[in-house]
Amino acid sequence: MQITWFPPEGLLYMTVSYDHTHSHPHDVGGEPSGEIDTRDQGMTHWEKHANAFRMVMTGKGLASLDEMRRAAEDLGTRFYKIGYFERQTEAAAIALIERGVFTRSEFDVEMEAARARFDVPALNLPADHDHDGKPIQEDDAGGPPNEHHIMNLAMQALLVARGHLTAAEVRQMIENFDQEYPSRGAEVVVKGWMDPSFKASLLNDAKAAIASMGIDLEFQDDIVAVENTDDVHNIVVCTLCSCYPRFLLGQPPTWYKSRAYRSRTVHEPRAVLREFGTEIPSSVRIQVHDSNADLRYLVVPKRPEGTDNWNEKRLKSILTRDCFVGVAVPEAVSR
Repeated sequence: MQITWFPPEGLLYMTVSYDHTHSHPHDVGGEPSGEIDTRDQGMTHWEKHANAFRMVMTGKGLASLDEMRRAAEDLGTRFYKIGYFERQTEAAAIALIERGVFTRSEFDVEMEAARARFDVPALNLPADHDHDGKPIQEDDAGGPPNEHHIMNLAMQALLVARGHLTAAEVRQMIENFDQEYPSRGAEVVVKGWMDPSFKASLLNDAKAAIASMGIDLEFQDDIVAVENTDDVHNIVVCTLCSCYPRFLLGQPPTWYKSRAYRSRTVHEPRAVLREFGTEIPSSVRIQVHDSNADLRYLVVPKRPEGTDNWNEKRLKSILTRDCFVGVAVPEAVSR
């Protein structure tokens, strides 16, 4: 099967052909790479929308992560020229068209309609026009949405019109990623620290144990909890893309999706940990866990010494997202 992709402005100016005899760009585990930028760059509004739309859309079975990954891989050299969310957006459009959810012509029409909604003519106001002596403030963005945001808006409009999802579901997903999901990991780990029987259940069947807390992992396939001990330190990576327990920890940090982290963690984890400022004794074995579309991992950090009498709130205060990936360890900070 072949799709020739020529939207306006040359956004996707390539031909997609499915040749699975060549190596694909996703699996970078063990390949050489440079230093990891350990800063989290955060997300723009359009990236948050793209992520939420993808999660709602795949959660409803309209396209699978495997289909989207294959579509992204078949972007050819373009894969390396655009960013993570741009690839995800283009892959989603290709997957939905292949599935027959909508046609290419329908998508093009909706793209034009989405652009038109933001094509607002400039106001010809008098030079001395102001508001209570203050000049009009322009929007921070300074212009219309970028083409990939337009693509996501067009896909969403088509799916809403067909009754597959609602705009409210996408908005709620954005709010969940911003507010609810990031706090869940600490809740689970602290309960394990304070309740040995729960920790045993967590390590035996993480998904069931987490569900017993009333936390809905929604369409997360499976999750495994791995415990740091005096003998083993765990670190999580996804060499394929950015598989991550989003419904438990929120959005993965920028560095987790980077080529440097994905390629180097599997063959030099101690060096990677040092770049995050984490030094693990040589007597402790480093165990690397490679996530995938069907399986995610949660690192259960060691409870620091001297915290036996700490309450739940104080214990949560020393836990960060990085602890649950394994690139950091919690420390008891005296107060």
